[in-house]
Amino acid sequence: MPSRPKTTETAATEPKKSKTAVIIAALQAHPDKMPKELAELLQAEGWDINAQRISVEKSKMKDRNKQKARRKPTTKTASVEAPAAVATAATAEEGISFDSLKKAKQMAEQLGGIQQAKAAIAALAELVD
Repeated sequence: MPSRPKTTETAATEPKKSKTAVIIAALQAHPDKMPKELAELLQAEGWDINAQRISVEKSKMKDRNKQKARRKPTTKTASVEAPAAVATAATAEEGISFDSLKKAKQMAEQLGGIQQAKAAIAALAELVD
């Protein structure tokens, strides 16, 4: 059975880091360096890490950042209240309220489509004028 390597005082006091943690720390410390340059730096420190492994970790970091950016906390109350706020926000300044648009949609469905609703409104406009 192989003998265990002797531990030095500094090795015993420092916590053991994983290769991934070392790569992430190096990428954060040197974001402008290429994976090959980082591999050379880490190999000089005694880590057995190649440029391919650094590239993989760098890619994973980018994916994690994209996932974090996509996750935006939403509350159910905010999403439920939003349509009500839109309905009340429609004012006479805009000309047509949200409720009026809903009624117009129902009328268009009853008449068979938007084109038929337009024709009915044009005929109504001729009668009123």
